[in-house]
Amino acid sequence: MAEVSRTTDRPGGLPPQRLSIVAFFANNPVAANLLMLLLIIGGAMIARQLNTELFPTLDPGIINVSVPYPGATPAEVAESITQRVDEAVRSIDGVKRVVSRASEGYGLITVELKEFTDSETIRDDVQAAIDLLADFPPADAEEPEVVVFEPLQPVMTLLATTPGDEAYLDFATHELEEALRDLPSVSHVEVEGIRNYEISIEVSETALRTYGLTFDELARAIRQSSLNLSSGEIRSVSGDLLLRTDQKRNSGKEFEDIVVRTLPGGAVVSLGDIATITDGYTDDELEIESNGQRAALIRIQKSEDQNVLDISNEVLEFLETYVVPTDVSVEIWSNESDYLRERLGLLLRNGALGFALMFTFLVLMLDLRLALWVAMGIPISFFGAFLFLDFFGVTLNMISMFALIIVLGIVVDDAIVVGENIGSEQQRGLRGAQAAIAGVKGVFSPVFVGVLTTMAAFAPLMFLTGTFGQILSVLPIVVITVLAISLVEVFFILPAHLSHTRRWSAHPLDTIQDFISSKIQWFRDNIVTAAVRLVVRHRYISMVWGFGFLGVAMALIVNGAVRIEFFPQIETDQVEIHVDFPVGTPFDVTEKAIRRIEDAVHKVNDSVGGTAIRAVTMTAGARVTEGDGPGGAASMNFARNIASISLQLNNEPLRTVSGEELTRRIRRTVGAIPGAESVNYVSDRLAESVTLQYELIHEDDDKLRLAVEEMNASLAEFPMITEIRDSLSDGKRQFDISLTEAGIAAGLTQAVVARQLRQSFFGEEIQRIQRGRDEIKVMLRYPAEARRSTSNFFNSRIRLSDGTELPLTTVAKVTESRSFSAIDRIDGVRVATISAEVDRQYMSTGDAAKTVGREILPELKSRFPRLEINTAGFSRDQTEDFASLQALAIVALIVIYTMIAGLMRSYVMPLVVLSGVPFGAAGAVIGHYLLGFDVSMISMFGIVALSGVVVNDSLVLIDRYRRLRIEDSELSVLDAIVEAARLRFRAIFLTTVTTALGLTPMLFETSIQARFLVPMAVSLATGIIFASFVILFLVPALVVIKNDLTQIAKRLIPRQHKLVQEEA
Repeated sequence: MAEVSRTTDRPGGLPPQRLSIVAFFANNPVAANLLMLLLIIGGAMIARQLNTELFPTLDPGIINVSVPYPGATPAEVAESITQRVDEAVRSIDGVKRVVSRASEGYGLITVELKEFTDSETIRDDVQAAIDLLADFPPADAEEPEVVVFEPLQPVMTLLATTPGDEAYLDFATHELEEALRDLPSVSHVEVEGIRNYEISIEVSETALRTYGLTFDELARAIRQSSLNLSSGEIRSVSGDLLLRTDQKRNSGKEFEDIVVRTLPGGAVVSLGDIATITDGYTDDELEIESNGQRAALIRIQKSEDQNVLDISNEVLEFLETYVVPTDVSVEIWSNESDYLRERLGLLLRNGALGFALMFTFLVLMLDLRLALWVAMGIPISFFGAFLFLDFFGVTLNMISMFALIIVLGIVVDDAIVVGENIGSEQQRGLRGAQAAIAGVKGVFSPVFVGVLTTMAAFAPLMFLTGTFGQILSVLPIVVITVLAISLVEVFFILPAHLSHTRRWSAHPLDTIQDFISSKIQWFRDNIVTAAVRLVVRHRYISMVWGFGFLGVAMALIVNGAVRIEFFPQIETDQVEIHVDFPVGTPFDVTEKAIRRIEDAVHKVNDSVGGTAIRAVTMTAGARVTEGDGPGGAASMNFARNIASISLQLNNEPLRTVSGEELTRRIRRTVGAIPGAESVNYVSDRLAESVTLQYELIHEDDDKLRLAVEEMNASLAEFPMITEIRDSLSDGKRQFDISLTEAGIAAGLTQAVVARQLRQSFFGEEIQRIQRGRDEIKVMLRYPAEARRSTSNFFNSRIRLSDGTELPLTTVAKVTESRSFSAIDRIDGVRVATISAEVDRQYMSTGDAAKTVGREILPELKSRFPRLEINTAGFSRDQTEDFASLQALAIVALIVIYTMIAGLMRSYVMPLVVLSGVPFGAAGAVIGHYLLGFDVSMISMFGIVALSGVVVNDSLVLIDRYRRLRIEDSELSVLDAIVEAARLRFRAIFLTTVTTALGLTPMLFETSIQARFLVPMAVSLATGIIFASFVILFLVPALVVIKNDLTQIAKRLIPRQHKLVQEEA
């Protein structure tokens, strides 16, 4: 190696106070080794205790207010529930916005909170605001439930099937549920696919008239005969006696003997004599099947502080010994721990293989001692980081593991720079700790500032808001922590290990190393040096070529050759297909459609070898909805017009196509389903594939509907935009009832007529009883055939206060209409939501959004002047995150510039250092083009990491150049920068190759599960190659160009002002 001066007055020197710390560890191997063991062993122990999950747990900052209002129309729910709650809570401090949905029989108000607010405090404020509402909730509505949304992550789903009936499956699944809840690690278990219990008391109008009963009298008699009531106590001399009436009925049969009428002769009429009492399930139409058998799902979930692997292992051990009832089969439908182990294992395998390749290369290039301790910087930094990650609330997940791979090259780069400089000092003749101290001192400032600039580049990700902001905030925490530990390792641990001069390499390894070293040195001295000198002499032409290179990269993006995708699809092992028909569609139509989709699924599976899909579950008449219940637990939404299919996919190598491609083929095979409002295919694990979403706001409902219809039609003209749906679907046909003059004259009110009709066609809830873990409603109603006939409705009679009855058509006017199936509002304003998917095979979501914004939205706004259109959902998150990231990136750039300027004591030189970053990014873009990948957020992380390596290497290069100028004032700028490039070539070469080799396994990973991570490897591996040429050739050219401009400025500006001074 070339000789390096020991001049102490050098730009990269170490401050005296830091020198003593470095010297202490360099002269004290025991302290250095103990520090190393503390970081490795302590980190390993903490790592074993870290919670493990697939993705970081999110805190959505949401409070849900839910109010069931059985039998009410969406308009009634909106008027009496959602609008009133919306107005009451909207002004509470800390509330970001209020989103409400009024649907048939249910009102849901979602209160979104601002960042950094206490959700529990605001929950109390929301509850207090609702309690102050007068006459709330309405008489027939249930009490509002106010809960802080606690996201639960799936752990495992069990599938129970039986050829038997629903009751038998219900018994078997609830036995299993109880057994699972008894396990120490399990706290959240839900059974899906079983209808709710209900005691139904059906009595005909004929029976009521026969015994002179009214509906209200019968309801009162049942309530008064089924109750538990304390009647006080008797305080006698012999002791106190409690008085209690205990007549609460707990089963349908116990209701039969309730006396409802006493006849004149003393005979009694019991409820069982006049009514049909059914103790069974609600009359919701529901079919859940798997492989032709009745099925139910048992979902096991976890809260934030629980461990996926612990719960999974305990459940698996339990299932090995659990005995299921006869004719019931229980199998694992999905196991999140398998998915987690596979993904984390994939990252670990790629990381380990990359480390092995890096170490092998270092062994061939460096003495075994230097190669070993340079490579050891990786495990020391990684394990050391684990000591602190738990304190920051970081778990072991795909994002944190991904962060470790990102930072791999930077950690190695620092160790190579320091190790190489220590080696240079040893070759100069220094020995032991003196060489180690001098080596660290020579590069301390550029290495330290280089790492700080990388931290600053990643830091903005910690302040992103929204869903993706929470997911990605883990990444900068891990990166910054690892980099901080890496500084400790290279400055305090590495010098102690390299303070010994004895070589570890023996024959034949030392012969191979000397041969390779000599060839590299010859290449450096004869080829690289000449090339750098040529580029620097023709620096302006070289810069034109450089800018041309940037132009090529920009052209690839502008022309769409390289597409920009905000977030890539994350491969999943499950595909969901949801179909929605207009409200009121008969159940058999819905069932026929979902079975058609099921047939298409099997056909597609056969076409790809028959092994892609492991299991299929079909659900007609219901759908699982998330977040409505306490703690965000899943709940079942019953409706005749909805259905879904869930596909569980096999892993590789049984499955050779991605979930996205499989979904595309199924969609193509299914085609259009006549009459369906929407068919939604979900194959994206994280974003749930909702790529385009817009909120349309207009004060006029009719114009809002027209605007939605026109936008739907415009979107449908683009073949790459699919699955277009909106929230303005028509609701059920409805009869609107208003009193006539005859009804008013008879003394009736709207409330009296509405109540009597509600009793006739919906029924009345008598009471609720607790039976085991089930809360069971007791409903009094007319028989089903009477409730399902429109002729019976028009023949209804309304009872007056004196007991006489008049025909409904006499006292009321009936008109038919159709309302919306749901009424949505945001901050009290009526809103319609349009959602659509983008086929990413033909267009990126970003390009699709730009196309919509350019070709559809302006024309729509011109046709409807008062129409407001906002992006929503995934699109809104993308827009907000990009805007936030741009602002934070500017701050980060200012911080980075300030740090480099402080080190260089120059305003201009930091721009030279940073000039390599856009060229490295351009190389990454070209790498994406050559390997056929879109540029995504994952790619940007790789580019940020690449920037850290580029800045670090550029800093050390320019620091070496400045030291050469200080040591030899006669040395020209051109000769000094060429010599600096020659001296830095070996370290840049080692950094480039080790970084590329470390990412090679990921770069050529064929697993479809890892495809979304590959763009990061592309950015780093290809970008570092291009960036190395920039550092070696264009940065020297820029240094000389900067000197040219300085000289010109000095000639143009009068010397007496001394405004410009040469900084070299």
